[in-house]
Amino acid sequence: MHARAHALVWIFVLTSCAGAVPRMYAAEEEAVSLANEALQKLVSTPLGQTLPNLPWKVDLVESWRVNASSNGRGQITITRGLAFVLRNHLGVWAAAIAHELGHSVMLYPASRPPFEAEFRRAYLAAGGSLTHAESALGSGAGSGGLFNRGGQRRIEYEADRLGLLLMAEAGYHPEYAVALDRRMRWATGDQAEFSEFLLSHPLWSNREERTVQIEGTALAIFNHRWPDPAQSPGGAPPPIGGIESVAVSRDAQAQALVLRVGLEIRNARNRQVRVAAVLLDRNGPVRRPVAGMQAPDGSLTLNAMLPELDHGRAETALRIPVAVVAGKPRKLTAEVFLVADDWTLSIWLQPLEFPAQN
Repeated sequence: MHARAHALVWIFVLTSCAGAVPRMYAAEEEAVSLANEALQKLVSTPLGQTLPNLPWKVDLVESWRVNASSNGRGQITITRGLAFVLRNHLGVWAAAIAHELGHSVMLYPASRPPFEAEFRRAYLAAGGSLTHAESALGSGAGSGGLFNRGGQRRIEYEADRLGLLLMAEAGYHPEYAVALDRRMRWATGDQAEFSEFLLSHPLWSNREERTVQIEGTALAIFNHRWPDPAQSPGGAPPPIGGIESVAVSRDAQAQALVLRVGLEIRNARNRQVRVAAVLLDRNGPVRRPVAGMQAPDGSLTLNAMLPELDHGRAETALRIPVAVVAGKPRKLTAEVFLVADDWTLSIWLQPLEFPAQN
């Protein structure tokens, strides 16, 4: 199985409290419900009411592509693949739906002036300056036309920008847009930087950079309307984090391989943060009946808890006894996950070489 596809399957195993994989149809129903809940919140604010007056609705389509789209007439479609990736995180769904609403602002030019006027009013009320307001609004989708790939990328960036402003006023912390960018990046991947000119959509890493650039403007509106984030529709900001390094060493005395995992994280207060690893061979997960190291399906899984971790960088170690991989020398892969509660924040693939046992 392709490593990324395997990672998606393991999200459910690693983050399920009961250890059982949820039935997909129930997850899909919940996803559609959450997406529609976010949609109604987004279009009901003063800023959302400047959008085209359309019969807004979110529907599911039977596709495993990880995607969302809008038909320009009020119908937003999400795929089974996207439901699988975003799961039950309302704020991330709000970020995805807000992006599609951002497209409607560009598709219906008459909605742009009232949108900008309402944003200026909200930002100035939040204590922002008119200069910063104009900078946050940008200069539109740019030239090039819809059939120019560079123009298409500018349109996507602009939809991200407009969606971020819609999110903030509706009560979804701007960090949910960063969480969406990261989740989409490890679920669908980024192509090499030099090939972006061939793409119709920007790289997810570049989209995150653009989001961060104007996040402060959106945050001012969010904080003004929701002084206590926990009381907002989206709740507290999501955990954001990443695995920065995995170093492998051998503890000859203990007959174990040691994986030292370096990571960064924020917004993790009062969350259960852990690093988990699954061993893979050519046929999929390695299965061993080892007490304390066995997932519900029998796969060999390691966990390291990081209690009271809130913000910053940290390092933890996972120890894999050589004895659990019996036989001659073996080359395996460790699929390492950074998890906070039921959020899978980062995935790292690390080659391993197990020596022969004495």
